[in-house]
Amino acid sequence: MMMTVCKGKRSLVLGVTVLLSVLILGGCTTIKYSYDTRTGFSGLKSYMWAPSSVIYGVQDPLLETNVRVLADQFLGQKGFTWVPEKPDLLIAINYESDIGYYQYGYELRMLTLNIYKPDQKELVWRGTASGTIHTDAASGDLKQAVQGILANFPPK
Repeated sequence: MMMTVCKGKRSLVLGVTVLLSVLILGGCTTIKYSYDTRTGFSGLKSYMWAPSSVIYGVQDPLLETNVRVLADQFLGQKGFTWVPEKPDLLIAINYESDIGYYQYGYELRMLTLNIYKPDQKELVWRGTASGTIHTDAASGDLKQAVQGILANFPPK
């Protein structure tokens, strides 16, 4: 009987350890979004990229290019088209990076895509991924963050 109790405790400790490891090592990114409920998104199908901005850290043109490429793919799957002029929407990338001891960080604290109506420069949608987002080529974090943000765009 004593043996069964010990095995039960070991199983519980092992289960809690595995759960905590999954929570600590993976799934550290939180996705949030908000939008103007007065905006009708159904007729808006073209977009153009607006200049990016760094909230904290160093400007990283490679990161911005990679975010645009990933977003272009996901938006294309949803029927949106990039145009060089007169878009229905403008999209701006904002991010915070952890730069540490090297010039370009390979981790983001936050990635935000702001979507505006170009005529009024009116913000109509915002999606944010926050947490630890690895941006190196071997990690799928950046792709998951961009896809997670755009999963909620356009709002239904």
